[in-house]
Amino acid sequence: MTAALLGTTLIAGGSASAQTGAATSAASCTATALETVVIRDRTSVSGTALAQLNKGESASSPCQMYYGGSYTKCGITSKRWVKVTKHGVTGYVVGTCVKTP
Repeated sequence: MTAALLGTTLIAGGSASAQTGAATSAASCTATALETVVIRDRTSVSGTALAQLNKGESASSPCQMYYGGSYTKCGITSKRWVKVTKHGVTGYVVGTCVKTP
């Protein structure tokens, strides 16, 4: 029983470190569009279009993945979305069509 508890403690410690690392790197991340994508108000292709990120353009991003509605874009089916901010507009773009560090 002690070994199981120790294993649980180590996993929790690892998660806390991973979260701290993500928060530290969030300030300097960018997402670059591999194709032109729509910035939406939620993680769904039916979300309201707020702006557009053109191919080659970059936007700031917390570099965290979000999961929402399924889509097929840039030749890949996924539920992965990336939160971006461009010219003061914050929303979500399909994750398969942007490159993040």
